Amino acid sequence: MTEFSSHFAGAALRIVGKLRESIARTREVLERPAVRISVLGLTVSLFLAGAWFSFRGLAISPADLRGAPLLVLALLTLPSLLYGGAGLVLLARSGRLSIPLFRATVIGSDAYLAELLPIPGGAIVRTGALMKAGGQLSQSSALVVLTALLWIACGMIGASISLASIDLRLALPLGLIGSGLVSVIFAWLCRRAGAAIAILTLAHRAAGIALIAVRLQFSFAALHVSAQFTETFPFVLAGLIGSASSIAPAGLGIAESLAALAALKTAFEPGTAFLAVALDRLICLAACALLSVSARIFRHFKGVA
Repeated sequence: MTEFSSHFAGAALRIVGKLRESIARTREVLERPAVRISVLGLTVSLFLAGAWFSFRGLAISPADLRGAPLLVLALLTLPSLLYGGAGLVLLARSGRLSIPLFRATVIGSDAYLAELLPIPGGAIVRTGALMKAGGQLSQSSALVVLTALLWIACGMIGASISLASIDLRLALPLGLIGSGLVSVIFAWLCRRAGAAIAILTLAHRAAGIALIAVRLQFSFAALHVSAQFTETFPFVLAGLIGSASSIAPAGLGIAESLAALAALKTAFEPGTAFLAVALDRLICLAACALLSVSARIFRHFKGVA
């Protein structure tokens, strides 16, 4: 397993190198204002069109949303923000670096907002934070990519559990691939950062799956739909793949559309799944934007003083 994980890590580092090259080329293209406007317009259009068709198909309007679940969903952004900060702290410790929790939480918010860009913005922000803390580019990139893959792998395992009684032919490959990825990345982390950090990182990623699942329960509830905890797992995975957990470009509408496709294998309406993921995402984006802006205002006045 150790030899295999070393080969896997080497392959990941080569992918990271290609990723950096593609990022550089993509950023050159995105410097053109017309391209930025076009990409933003496409992603926003996809999101708005999907939301419109979903509301129309379900015969409800935004005014019909239940207030109490939306309030709980908003309150759950606080542990979600801290979760993002704790993840960056663990990333730093994996590279034998140090980033304070509050600063990491603000950076995590910036990274979440950056995922809306038509580049792997979240990965760039996190990698940059690790490099600013003293990490090397190759090491920092590998940590961001592999721990992001670990999160997706955990999501695959969760989705396989949820789908086991519905479609075993889909659930079994998801579970096997997810388990294999978790094993390999966990072994790599153990070798790289030690067993304690590897265990904490795995526990952190698993907790993230649970946190998103709880948020989605309340998001479904706001749409007058009851969803059991494990029933939300396929939509958790759809959201993770949609944003590629900060590895690949993702705009508004991508994760939601994947959730609608995932709903075809469940008892939920595609429109309901689209809107549930959209509500959760919009509220998280609002919380991240509020924290990021507040932190910058605080730093500005602190610098003036």
